Amino acid sequence: MSIKYILASVIVLMLVSLAFYRQPNVNAQTRNFADYEETLTTMLNVALDARRFDIEPNGYFEAFGPWDDPLYIAPLIDLSYFTFGIPNTELELYTALFALTDVPPQNGWATYVEYAGENDIALPPGYDAFKSRLLSEMVDPQFARFFDNVQETANINLSEVVWGGVAVDGIPSLVNATQISPEQAQIEGTTYTQYCGQGTCDYPQTDELVFGVSLDDDSRAYPLRLLNWHEMFNDVIGHTPMYNAPDGDFVCNFRAPTTFRATEKSGDWVHIIGQSAGCEPEGWVNQGDLTWLDSNWETVSDSLPDMSEDTALAFADGIEGQVVGRPVMLAYCTLCGAGILYDVTLPDLTYTDATTGEFVEAGETVLEFGSTGLLMRSNKLMYDRNTDTVWNAFTGIPAFGPLADSGIELPLLPVVVTTWSSWLEQHPDTSVLSLATGYNRDYSNGAAYGSYFNNPDFVMFPVWQQNETPAENKDMIFGLNLANNPVAYPLVTLIEEAVTNDTIDDTSVVIIAEATPERDFFEPGGAEVRAYNSEGIIFSAGDTPLQVIDDEGTVWQVTEEALVAPDGRTLDRLSGHLAFWFGWYGFYPETRVYGQTFSE
Repeated sequence: MSIKYILASVIVLMLVSLAFYRQPNVNAQTRNFADYEETLTTMLNVALDARRFDIEPNGYFEAFGPWDDPLYIAPLIDLSYFTFGIPNTELELYTALFALTDVPPQNGWATYVEYAGENDIALPPGYDAFKSRLLSEMVDPQFARFFDNVQETANINLSEVVWGGVAVDGIPSLVNATQISPEQAQIEGTTYTQYCGQGTCDYPQTDELVFGVSLDDDSRAYPLRLLNWHEMFNDVIGHTPMYNAPDGDFVCNFRAPTTFRATEKSGDWVHIIGQSAGCEPEGWVNQGDLTWLDSNWETVSDSLPDMSEDTALAFADGIEGQVVGRPVMLAYCTLCGAGILYDVTLPDLTYTDATTGEFVEAGETVLEFGSTGLLMRSNKLMYDRNTDTVWNAFTGIPAFGPLADSGIELPLLPVVVTTWSSWLEQHPDTSVLSLATGYNRDYSNGAAYGSYFNNPDFVMFPVWQQNETPAENKDMIFGLNLANNPVAYPLVTLIEEAVTNDTIDDTSVVIIAEATPERDFFEPGGAEVRAYNSEGIIFSAGDTPLQVIDDEGTVWQVTEEALVAPDGRTLDRLSGHLAFWFGWYGFYPETRVYGQTFSE
């Protein structure tokens, strides 16, 4: 429990106890709150006056108790968050909430947030407009963009949306951030000496944790010490082979989404110049693997000089393009310990624009995501910059906004949390996120969220849906949700078993886990975990962590995309992720816990 909540509890209990000895305010008996939208406007104005000018509410909020309309519970809760430390206003708000709920404010504001979630409280008409103005006036005008006429179509109860302490994009997501080679990373480590620690300037350090992503044979590492500050990356995974001449010798793999400049052509071959991680600065690639900025191959081909006839364009005059790849987004909820990788390409997006009311047929669309600065059950709420829809980062489902009634659910992709040394050994061709992100942050190991990660009893924001019977709130689990059948696998169990065979609905699964070395401080991890569709085959541990043996004695190799048998058979990877137990249970209370039986 935070110090703020403790202090709030003490102060509020004292104030409420004093309230029982006061004579009821005459105004509390005579107020009329029948017009919801007018009343919501007045409520906010009274709270703003109290906060900005120290003007007493004079019984205004207290009057909601005898009025006895539960539709006012949600706005009273919201106002109580922003009037913390204003004694008389706070007293009136908690007095009214106490009267409306019969629940004493034991933990202040958090008490009623949890009450609202547990009881799925009804909301008054115009609550979305009220919340929009509240957050805009109290914090950041940009919040208004998310709440325009969203109440009727919202997939969640808007009363559960709470401010997380930062403005919109106050935690900046990374967009196509620079990837570098392991060799370049070592140079960066000795250049950015302010991030040295534990007796070394290595970047990344041998035992530090990274999100490892490998799709379409392109492997990349995203150190948690950077993502702890940004909580999200938007990237494009993929590469194309580059050669020293058309039909020449292979040189390296040029990665998406690095922008290059094309300077000449030879048939379907294009000469490009650009800086891609671990690659030469120029070479030849096939145009079939390329996409062009604001153009197409037919136009580009007409504009490029032919290698055999003309002089190549100067770099400054080159035509800009990128390698085709797979757009992805990792939503990292630091508070719930979950880094979840999503496919963000929508094949045929249609929606109604919230501002103009016009129907938009966008076609194939790549969503780009940022941070709203809002939370729900201590889980990150993100938004797409295409439509300003607010999404649940934990489930990949729109929470409210233009896409709330679209039925869209972002597909999951596989990601693993492991040490840099393990990832590099398995993927020597990997790139890694550069320390030069363009932001001024302390990227030292453990600098962000260190005290939160390492306090097992501290959950920062209210979470009404908890169950500590099968696990403690911040115990790590590996979660799989197949065909809406969620299963939580305690990390300690997976580590002990090394190879776990299970069945989810009609799908046989095998989960392979290896503990990561203990460190001086904790970040959300603890084991390298991968899951696969075993198709009914039973596996046991092999001679190395990257081998498993089936029940006929065949040795299978563990890869990022599949288990691979010597005869070429493959078993596909399943997309799961690590999380704190409370984060998983908060959205999957119907979950099964592997190896345990419990009652809600």
